[in-house]
This record gives sequence, structure tokens and C-alpha cells, in this order.
Amino acid sequence: MNMLTVVDPGPIPLSAIQRFDDPDVETALRDDGLDPALATFRLVEVPLADLQDVRWFPGPIGWGTFMLDALRAGTSLPPIVIVANGKTNGPFGILDGLNRTHAHWVLSRHSIRAYELMTPR
Repeated sequence: MNMLTVVDPGPIPLSAIQRFDDPDVETALRDDGLDPALATFRLVEVPLADLQDVRWFPGPIGWGTFMLDALRAGTSLPPIVIVANGKTNGPFGILDGLNRTHAHWVLSRHSIRAYELMTPR
């Protein structure tokens, strides 16, 4: 396991995180029994090797090229959203940002910015 770097220790409320406008984060939080309005995060730089979901890349998903093209053009994408899961095959799970993570993986980038859930589960 590699070490993550804390960029902003937070707490950052869900309403303040930079993201795409989709309900993935709220749905994942509710599925875990958490109230999205009370969720707090910190901003980190996490090694891709520490993300459990990267283990099955490239995977069976038809990825498309929007995120990959954006990164290649130098566009900054919003951080992904992760949660510590305590597993040895990747200590963090992705709540939102699988496509962004895959684009970083394709480009052989070693890390990605992420909002880590800090609210107790």
C-alpha cells in the first residue's frame, strides 16, 4: 500500500466539492446508511494502486474517450470520491469517478485527486 497525500484536511461538506452533476455520491452515501447532507470529506492525492476498483481494469465496460481526450488536452477533471474500505486488495473504494480513474490508468498516471469520505460509517 502506498501513502496518500492530504491536500485539504477539511472538513469539506458534500455541497462544496467540485464534481460532475450526477446523483452517484448521494446514492452511494444513502446506500451506506449515511445522510448526504451530513457527509464531510477531505481532499487527497491517492495512488491508483490504492484504489480497489483499478484491479479489474480495463474491465468489460465500454469506456468511451471523453475523459481520456480531456486529460490528453490538459483539462483538469474534478476529483473522484473515495471511501476507506479496510481491504488489503485496495484500501479505498470509488464512490464516484470510475471513468476519470480509468482515464488516469490508461495514461499510466500514478495518482489521482480524490475527496475522501470522513464521515463515520
